[in-house]
Order: sequence, then C-alpha cells, then structure tokens
Amino acid sequence: MTDELDSGLFDDSRRSFMKKGALAAGAVALGTAGAGTAAAQDDGGSGMVVVFGDDYQPGVEYEIASTLDQGTKDEVFEAAELTDEFDTPDDWNLYLINYDMGGSAPSLGYLMSEEDFSSGDSDTMGEDGSFRNAQLNLIEATPGESGNGDTATESEDNGAGAGNESASGSGGGAGNESAGGN
Repeated sequence: MTDELDSGLFDDSRRSFMKKGALAAGAVALGTAGAGTAAAQDDGGSGMVVVFGDDYQPGVEYEIASTLDQGTKDEVFEAAELTDEFDTPDDWNLYLINYDMGGSAPSLGYLMSEEDFSSGDSDTMGEDGSFRNAQLNLIEATPGESGNGDTATESEDNGAGAGNESASGSGGGAGNESAGGN
C-alpha cells in the first residue's frame, strides 16, 4: 500500500525534478523578474531554441517569464545531464517560459537559447521542431516557424488571405460550393 502512495508523489525522475525545479525557479524568478535580464535582440525569431519534449507546444504563444541566473542554469543543466550536450554551455541562456494555454493556471517550461531575450518577450513556438537529442528528450525549433518553413504570421496570412481564396475559387472550393448548392 505504501508503494501505491509513493509511486507518483515522490517520483525522483529527471522529469519530475525538472518540473518541480521550474515551479520553484518560477516563483523565485517572478519575484525578481527585472533583475539581470539581457537586452532582447530583434531578429524576427530566426534563432533556434531548445526545449524539453514536455515543454514543446508547437504553434502556441509563449512569454519569457524570466531569465534564470547562472547558478540556476548550472543546476538545471547538471540535473538534466545537459552539460555535455552543448559545445559551449556558457553561451546558452536558460529561460522560464509561460505558454498561453487559455487556462487560469500557468503552463511553465524551460527554453534554452544562444539568443538574448528579456522578461515579457513573446513569440509562438515553431512547428518545425525536431529532436536535438532523443535520449535527453530535447527538441530544437525556430520560434514563429510553421512546419513548411514559413513564419507563423506568414502562413496564417496565406491561409486566410487572397492567395488561398484564389486557389479555392479556381479549384475544389468552387466545385464544393456548386455541389453543395445543387
């Protein structure tokens, strides 16, 4: 019976540690949200980011809640066995992100990048994600990218814009309208 109670509550797996660490770091980081953040680069979201598989939400907007300090980054990298994953770990920044999932509770995760972001910066997680390291469950994606290489804004505009209407008007869309009307 004790095994049943302890099975998920006191799980010491890396995933459990990372989630608990994210919540703890989030509470601390949000209290010091303005301290020590780097200036954002306005590069249009062209830099690659790395997230854990559980933190990958393609096509969902996220906001940088906080830049985690060097000590916290080192602890997370060590606990998740990431110290050998990056050629120059000191060049990578670790951020606590909050996904906009539409609920009242925050959906927190980690984001790693060589780019500099500030608290409050937001973007959409790219749909072009691929495993950087499947064993460590790391996914690499380009913020704002759709699966076909367009930025999310471009693909949304093309999907609802005139280009799609003309394709519909000369193809299946018009045929479907005719068939539906008869």
